[in-house]
Amino acid sequence: MESRKNKRYTLIFMVIVTLTFVSQQQLMAQKVVLQTNEVQGETHISKDDFPKGNIINMVHGWGGMTVSINEFKGGTDFTPILEGLKDDLCQVPHWGYLEKGKIRVIDSNNNTKTVVAGEVYYMPPGHTLIVDEDARSIEFSPEKEMKKLNTFVENKIAQMQKEK
Repeated sequence: MESRKNKRYTLIFMVIVTLTFVSQQQLMAQKVVLQTNEVQGETHISKDDFPKGNIINMVHGWGGMTVSINEFKGGTDFTPILEGLKDDLCQVPHWGYLEKGKIRVIDSNNNTKTVVAGEVYYMPPGHTLIVDEDARSIEFSPEKEMKKLNTFVENKIAQMQKEK
């Protein structure tokens, strides 16, 4: 009888330890750390004060992220601008909110997702974009990758304008 009781307590103890370990693993996996020491410059910018008139209107230095607010005309197809990147697609992930308009996100497998005003979205690496209706988006992207993409896009547009 005593042996059965000890086995039962041992089993209960092992279950508790295992559940505690798994719970800690899940908490650690879900932990989000805001590294405020990485934020440089403004941490609050009104939409009215946001940069305008650039190819990509963005602000860097927000904890390793870039924030962009952009307006695109209906009919804009980003595919030609992305030619020359890996797989001729944007390789930067974007998390965003479509404030107005309608866009189509096309991935490397030619899968198309339509995003309409009022929706949030995630564009994983390996995508292009077609603007179906005049659109305004607010996006968050990794800063280092966005800087490289912006340089590429600026150079590509300058090259395309020379060829005209």
